[in-house]
Amino acid sequence: MGVSRRGILKFAASSTLGLQLQPLGAVGVFKKIEKIPHATHFGPFYAKVEDGIIKDIEPQKSDANPSVMIKAIIDRTYSDTRIKYPCIRKSYLEGKENHKELRGREEFVRVSWDEALNLLVEKLKATPRDNIYNASYGGWGHVGRLHNSNIVAGRFFNTVFGGAVGTDGEYSNGAAGRVNPGIMGDMEVYSLQTTHEEMIENCKVYVLWGTDLFKCNRIDYVVPNHLNDIYYPKYKKAGIKFISIDPIYTETAQMFDAQWIKIRPNTDVALMLGMMHYLYTSKKYNKTFIAKYTDGFDKFLPYLLGKTDKIPKTPEWAEKITEVPAKKIKELADLFVSTRTFLAGNWAMQRAHYGEQADWALITLACMIGQIGLSGGGFGFSMHYAGGGQANSGYRTTPGLAQGRNRVKYTIPASRVSEAILNPNKEINFKGKKITYPKIDMVYVCGASLLGHEPDTNELIQALRSVDTVVVHEPWWTPTAKMADIILPSTTTLERDDITSGGSYSRNVIYAMRKAIEPLYESKDDFEIFKTLARKIGGEQLERRYSGGKTYMQWIESFYEKSDGPSFKDFAQFWKDGFVEFEIPKEAYQYVRHSDFRKDPIANKLATESGKIQIFSEKFASYNLPDFKGHATWFEPAEWLGAKEAKTYPFHLLSPHPRYRVHSQLDNTWIRNLYKIQGREPVMIHPKDANKLNIKHGEIVEVFNARGRILAGAYITENIREGVVAIQEGAWYDPENPSEEKPRCNAGHVNVLTSSRPTSQMAQATSVNSTLVNIRKLESDEIIKPYKSTLPPSVIGA
Repeated sequence: MGVSRRGILKFAASSTLGLQLQPLGAVGVFKKIEKIPHATHFGPFYAKVEDGIIKDIEPQKSDANPSVMIKAIIDRTYSDTRIKYPCIRKSYLEGKENHKELRGREEFVRVSWDEALNLLVEKLKATPRDNIYNASYGGWGHVGRLHNSNIVAGRFFNTVFGGAVGTDGEYSNGAAGRVNPGIMGDMEVYSLQTTHEEMIENCKVYVLWGTDLFKCNRIDYVVPNHLNDIYYPKYKKAGIKFISIDPIYTETAQMFDAQWIKIRPNTDVALMLGMMHYLYTSKKYNKTFIAKYTDGFDKFLPYLLGKTDKIPKTPEWAEKITEVPAKKIKELADLFVSTRTFLAGNWAMQRAHYGEQADWALITLACMIGQIGLSGGGFGFSMHYAGGGQANSGYRTTPGLAQGRNRVKYTIPASRVSEAILNPNKEINFKGKKITYPKIDMVYVCGASLLGHEPDTNELIQALRSVDTVVVHEPWWTPTAKMADIILPSTTTLERDDITSGGSYSRNVIYAMRKAIEPLYESKDDFEIFKTLARKIGGEQLERRYSGGKTYMQWIESFYEKSDGPSFKDFAQFWKDGFVEFEIPKEAYQYVRHSDFRKDPIANKLATESGKIQIFSEKFASYNLPDFKGHATWFEPAEWLGAKEAKTYPFHLLSPHPRYRVHSQLDNTWIRNLYKIQGREPVMIHPKDANKLNIKHGEIVEVFNARGRILAGAYITENIREGVVAIQEGAWYDPENPSEEKPRCNAGHVNVLTSSRPTSQMAQATSVNSTLVNIRKLESDEIIKPYKSTLPPSVIGA
C-alpha cells in the first residue's frame, strides 16, 4: 500500500523478480484474451483471440459433430494468398489495345483505393447497364445476412444503376428447379423433408439413389448443426435395409452396409422406366394412388409400353442401357412395392445431359409405388442437404438486406455464361420461351468463384478474354481473381460483424457473427466498397440510398428484431452471448412430407395444372421441344459409356462435391494436405482399370479429353464402378503455361474437362456429369512442375 512505482522497479532490478517480469506476458498476464462467437458454412464456433490475433477455433455447443473444416479458417484468414492491396492489371492500367488477350497472363500493379475506385467508376459510367454482367452468383461466399456478397452486389446495381444482367436459375438444381414445380407444384429440392423420427420408426427400405447423406450434410447454406450425424446410428439400429444405386460406393453407403447397385452413370431414368414397366405389366403398381392423386398417367402409358416409339421400356431393355440385370430390376421393384420404401433422390442426376428427366422419372416411379405422403415412404430430394430430415421450428429467422428491383430485362441461365458472352444477340429456347443473349462488356464478380463453378474452363477463359473489363472483389488470389483487371481486396468473415441463422431446415438458432479481428492489410468490407462507389457516382444522396442511412449494427439489430421467432434475449444480450435458440414444437417431429395432400387432395391440392401430381404435363408438351416432352422420357446422352466417343474416351467422369471443402473454399489451406495426392486433386479409379493402364496408387496421371487436360493423383479403390472415374469439384485452377490457349491444369480442376452443353432447350442447365475422358500414365522422363495454384501473382509495387 503506499509503495511507489519507482520503488518496485528498484526492487525488481535487484532481485529475481526482474527475471520473471518478462515471462508474465507469455502466460497471459498482460495479454488481451477474447473468445468471440462467430459462424460459417462449416459450423458455429468461438474465435480465441490474443492481442488481436486468432489463435484457435473452438466449436459452439450447438454443433453436434464439429467438422475439422472450421480449424482451417485460421489458415484461410492469414493465408499468403490474401489480396493485400487494390491492384490493376498492368496492360489494362496502361490502356494497351491488346490488354484483353493478356488477361490471366501478366502481373498486376498496386494502386491506392482512390485510384482503383476512380478508374472503376469511370468504367461503370461508360458501360450501359444492359452490358454489365453481375456474376456475383449464389450465397456460398458468406453466410451473413448483411455482407452476403450476392446481396450487397445486387443491391448496388439495382439501387445505383437500376440493375445489371443477372443469372437466371442455379448450378445446384438448374434442371430440377425448372421441372419439379410443374410436376409437384414445388421445387422439392429445398423443401422440408419427412423427419428422422418418422423415418426411423416407419421406413423399411431406404434407397440412396445417388445420395451421399453424410458427406453433403457437413455443410449448410447457412450454419450447420450436424444433428443428422446423431440420427445415423439410430437408422442403423432400426434395421432399415439400405440400397445404394450409384456408380460410387459412397461414405454413407459404407456406413449403412448398403446393397450396392453399380449403375452405369446417366442411365437412372432407364432403370426407373424398367421398374415402372414391370410394375404395370405385373399389375403390382398402386392403381388407387395413380387414379386419385396423379394426372396424365394414361398419356404416359403408351410411351412406357412402347406404343409411341416401338420400344417397350422393359427391364430387359433397361438392362442393356444400365447394365443392371433385368432380374435385379424386377427384384428391386417387387421389394419397393411390398414394404414401406423411401426413395432418397439427389441433385447430381439432374446435372447431366437431359437432367430434367431424372426427378420427373423418380417422382413417377414413386407414384406407381404409391407411398407418397405416408410416414417413412414416398420420395425426397433433400435428405442429403443442410440438415434435411430435421424438425422445423416454424419460425422465420434473420431476413436479409433488400436488393431492390432489377430493371434490366436480360438474364443469363446459370452455366450458359461462356456461351452468352461469346454469342451476343444469339436467340435460344429457355423455359418454353425465346430469350436473347445481351452483349457483355463488363463482368463484375463479388465473392463468387466464376472460374470454379462454370463448366468448360477453357471456353470460359476464352469468353473472359473477349470482354472489356473484369472486376473482382475477393479476399484471396483465387483463379477468378487472377483473371481480373481491377482487384478490390475484401475482408474475410472474421473481419466483419454480421448475423445469420442456424439450420436451413431446423431454423432454430440465430447466430451473432462478431468481428474477431480488425481487417488485415488494406482490405475493406464489400458493403463499404459499394457504399463508397455509390458516393463517388452520385454523392451523399446515392450513398444513402445504398446504405439505407444505417450503420452495420443498426442493420444487424433490425434483422434480429424482424425475425419472427421468440426472442428470449434482448439484442444486447444476444450480441454478447453470440446466439439465441428457439424451441422446436413437439408436433414438428411428426412431420411427413405430402401427408396433407394424401389425406385430402382436393382441400390440399398442389400448385399444378390439375392440382395433382403431373405424370403428364400439357404445359410442358406445348413447348414442342425435341429434347423435352410432356412426360418423363429416356434420351441417350451425348457423352456416356454407350456413346461412340467412349472408344476414344473410355471413362465416364463424375465430379461430386468435395469432402473437405465448400466448392473451392479452403483449397488454399492446410486442410488440403489431408486428401491431396502430391498436391493434386485425387482421381478415383477402379483397380482393374488402373491395372490396364499400369497406374499405381499415388502416382500423378493426366486426365484428358478434347476440351482440356489436367493432372490428378491416382486414388485406386474398389468403391467405384469399373469404367468410371471421379474427381471432386472445386480445386483451384492452375495452368502450367498460361501463354498456351488450352494449358494443362496442374491442380486437377475438373471443370477443365466438363462440357458446357446444356441439359436441354428447356432448362438450359449444367450437364457436367455427362463427361467422357481418357487417362494417361506419365512417362518417367516427363517433368511435373510443382503445384502452385495458391501462389499469388506478381504485383508491381507491393
